[in-house]
Amino acid sequence: MKADSREKLLWADIVNDMRRRGDVGMYGLENYICKLELKEDTGTKLILEYPSDLPIMWLELNYKENIANSAACVMQAAREIEFVPHATQHGTEPGGASTQNLPMPSDTESSEQAEPHLTALKRRVVRRTGSFNSGLNEEYDFDSFVVGDNSEFAYAAAQATAQQPGKYNPLFIHGSSGLGKTHLLQAIGNSMRKVDDEARVLYVTGENFTNSYIDALASKGDALRNFRRKFRKADVLLIDDVQFLAHKGKTQEEFFYTFNALFESGKQIVLTADCPAADIIDFDERLKSRFVQGLSVALRAPSYETRMAILRAKRWRKRSELLSDEVLDFLAKSITRSVRRLEGALTRLATFASFSHRRPTVQEARAQLREFMYEEPAARLAIKDIQQCVADEYHLRVADLNGRRRTANIAQPRQIAMFLARHHTACSLQDIGAAFGGRDHGTVIHATRTIEQRMVNQPQLRESVGRIMAALGV
Repeated sequence: MKADSREKLLWADIVNDMRRRGDVGMYGLENYICKLELKEDTGTKLILEYPSDLPIMWLELNYKENIANSAACVMQAAREIEFVPHATQHGTEPGGASTQNLPMPSDTESSEQAEPHLTALKRRVVRRTGSFNSGLNEEYDFDSFVVGDNSEFAYAAAQATAQQPGKYNPLFIHGSSGLGKTHLLQAIGNSMRKVDDEARVLYVTGENFTNSYIDALASKGDALRNFRRKFRKADVLLIDDVQFLAHKGKTQEEFFYTFNALFESGKQIVLTADCPAADIIDFDERLKSRFVQGLSVALRAPSYETRMAILRAKRWRKRSELLSDEVLDFLAKSITRSVRRLEGALTRLATFASFSHRRPTVQEARAQLREFMYEEPAARLAIKDIQQCVADEYHLRVADLNGRRRTANIAQPRQIAMFLARHHTACSLQDIGAAFGGRDHGTVIHATRTIEQRMVNQPQLRESVGRIMAALGV
């Protein structure tokens, strides 16, 4: 087989993987990705050729990561992505084509210099790419979100934000993984887009924001300017898992200026994180203060009734009549802390039922979901149980852990108990601090971080914590 045929087949597989993932819309695939050609796989890098009429800088900023992810999946190995002008473009350098500097939305000041028909084309592309590159998944809407006592306030706040942008700015939604933060975040964006399909609604994760910023810094030319324009010209900015920016000083600084630019322009900002803003460790205090100046709402673990309502709603949408209420009851009682894992378990059983053409029993459901059951934590511990086990390990009294003494033989066991309470109870930082003699949440965060750092280099401490956890059954 000729080398160029191999590259064509490989590129076709990569494009098909992108299509399967659904991260890039059909418009983006057909009008941008499919116009690229794989010139060479060097073993560490894929070299992609682009035609002169393709806005390669814009494409690189928005789709490079998607291409790299699909390439790694298809080839089972990571590859860098490099864009070069098509070999037939004599004398054309990257960035030299007239459409290279395709303006981002609202940046059309130089359009008068272009040919009239090209100007119109550019404007159509700006609107359509702004729409298709929002990062939103249309399956996430308010109608498909099952509201329970754990999410009623957050749901109402999200709806109010979508209906009246700027009323709560920023809106900060926090909660553990799998409780529906992403669903609400994207529902806000999709709702706003229904009202105005040309609104520049931009959804990204904290990780994507960081990677895009790093790529822009490493790139030549106008990459950094285009990066800033992309985010600072948004009408609505939705950032998922903003805690990912922790420990990344330069990225936080860039986000700080982006946040200020949008906020001062009256643009809506919505953020999610896995904990309250004040509890994000190693995060710019200026950003934390801005996160809480709007409205902060929490998503909690769903109750049994809410879990059953979610399962019944999903059963109806999946047309999974083969799953009985008895099986749903088993799921609702077995998977208690993550809606995402609850839905994953339902999908697994629905597929099993579809293939077997019969209703699975509870025993069969348990067998099919063994790994889900294994991953689900045991019933949450009480702080007093942790305090007692730590006291026993270090030959102390529980009263010593709750007291004010700070001698070394008491201070470290107290920190261990706080560390375990934070990771193995459903209690808030404030509740944990209160259970240890009325200490504040900052003390709990410091204790947790101290034990995490010490366990890396202190085998005896790791062994001690391991014995306590074994005694607690976690």
